[in-house]
Amino acid sequence: WLKELLSDGGQADVSAYSTAIHACAQAGDLSRAEYWLARMDVLDWLPNASAFCSLVHVAAKQNDTRRLESLFERMNAAKVAVTSPMYNAVISAFARRGDIDSAEKWLKQMHNTGTVADVASYSAVIHACAKSSDLQRAEAWVYKMQEVGVDPNVVTYNSVINACARCGASARAESWLEQMERKGVSPGLLTYNSLINAAVKSGNRARAENWITDMKCRGVQPDGVSYSTVIHAWAMAHDAPRAQHWFQELWHNGAVDEQTCSFCYNSVCQAWARAGDVDRATSWLQEAFMCM
Repeated sequence: WLKELLSDGGQADVSAYSTAIHACAQAGDLSRAEYWLARMDVLDWLPNASAFCSLVHVAAKQNDTRRLESLFERMNAAKVAVTSPMYNAVISAFARRGDIDSAEKWLKQMHNTGTVADVASYSAVIHACAKSSDLQRAEAWVYKMQEVGVDPNVVTYNSVINACARCGASARAESWLEQMERKGVSPGLLTYNSLINAAVKSGNRARAENWITDMKCRGVQPDGVSYSTVIHAWAMAHDAPRAQHWFQELWHNGAVDEQTCSFCYNSVCQAWARAGDVDRATSWLQEAFMCM
């Protein structure tokens, strides 16, 4: 409608252009939104903050960090006030890439501009650290947020526990769980899956089994990831009976999807093959074909 208005010789104001930019951004068409932004540049007009906010959030959702940095340059040049949600969006985009340096850079810039960093800001950086298996930096940011009076939430704790799991630091993971519970934050499925993974990576398969029992007692239902991690761990330890036992638990509890089923059947089959029991390995392989 804006194109028709302009082609008919009509006049459009800042609000009209901003509305067009917002609509294009919401439709996920950043190229078209930037076209209207460029038209406004020619007129030496600035879109309103809402239009910029829409562009930032859609670019972040698409993990388009190049566009995000360009948008921030435009906003800074135009002296548009950048809000906490805008900063959180760009920090999260870099965090999803596991780019700790860039995520930290934007959080520090947030501090430098006097913009209030909240739990989402810090949690995104901690998530980036976890993705890069950098436990030291993940823990440092949790301590930092606590120093400035920002309380970690379940997302924060899940991320730092995940960092522990990736590094096989089972004792550290359990220490963070204890702090989490002291603070009144309830662990969830992702928390327990990270604890299971941490125990397995540290070679404590019995502890991983205990976490499945513990989570069920607390009303948290294990999923395919919970069971498959334990099944694979016992299979890699050449303990076919334990791998088979946990597969049966998986099946009994109904936490089965096609991908998990295929992976777990393969793990049990390989476990029996490594144990030299060709008949059982063959039986499991045949059963796998029938179930898929």
